[in-house]
Amino acid sequence: MSLFLEPYIPEQIIDYFESISNLTAKVYGRYLVYAGGETIVIIGYPISGEYREEDIVKMIHESLDKKIEDIIVIAPWLPRSLRFEEVKSDNYYRLTLPVREMDKKLRYMVSRGSRELDIEVDKNLTKYHRRIMMDFLKRPDVEKYMDYVCSRLDYYLSRSNTVKVINAFRKDGGLAGFNIIDLPLGEYSFYMFNFINRVDGYVPGVSDFLLYHSLRISYNEGKRYVNMGLGINEGVRRFKIKWGATPFLSYQYGVIKQTSVSKMFDIFSKL
Repeated sequence: MSLFLEPYIPEQIIDYFESISNLTAKVYGRYLVYAGGETIVIIGYPISGEYREEDIVKMIHESLDKKIEDIIVIAPWLPRSLRFEEVKSDNYYRLTLPVREMDKKLRYMVSRGSRELDIEVDKNLTKYHRRIMMDFLKRPDVEKYMDYVCSRLDYYLSRSNTVKVINAFRKDGGLAGFNIIDLPLGEYSFYMFNFINRVDGYVPGVSDFLLYHSLRISYNEGKRYVNMGLGINEGVRRFKIKWGATPFLSYQYGVIKQTSVSKMFDIFSKL
């Protein structure tokens, strides 16, 4: 879908979200939605103007009228008048470019990385990338949905003109880790994925070294901000905060299932 959007959250990058979700983007008023089969994802961050709960409520009611089975809402906050399942709350983190100061430890890690690693920018995933991803997916703290996300990354990379793979290679040629970043139209670049080789020749500080180069590339592309994604967990939050990222948008995720609505009304009918 060809839309000249200027995304400020990852879900507004159409090539990315269509690739990962296998849904199709549509514009509804000031909002993006992704639909396919019996599922709709409502992205409650307006393309322009302010977020309004009533806009989301209207879209939800229209989706219920169309008998859509799964209605997923991602928004600064979920409409208070409706009941959601599987609710998750977090914040998007943002880093302002250029990064003018790094503390002593960060400077050391980047300097060490420059001695032990070489950076190459590409758009392809090799068997070495996939091996690192497979090791990542085996970790007990990684949610199961990441299996599906990783299986769709090749498609995302093949269809997008704005995504890049930032690779860090050891001096012996081994892949130490890689970042996937996206640089669409507008003021924002996006820190999408970070995968580190922790099994075969781990290099301390490789994540810092990769992020340093991702930020340089973003700045050289004229970006003002990097959306660093969600906090996810304490370790991820600490990493983002130490680089100067701060929460800038609240995030809530919730699901409404048609079957649950039917059951709810059925219960009410017996009162």
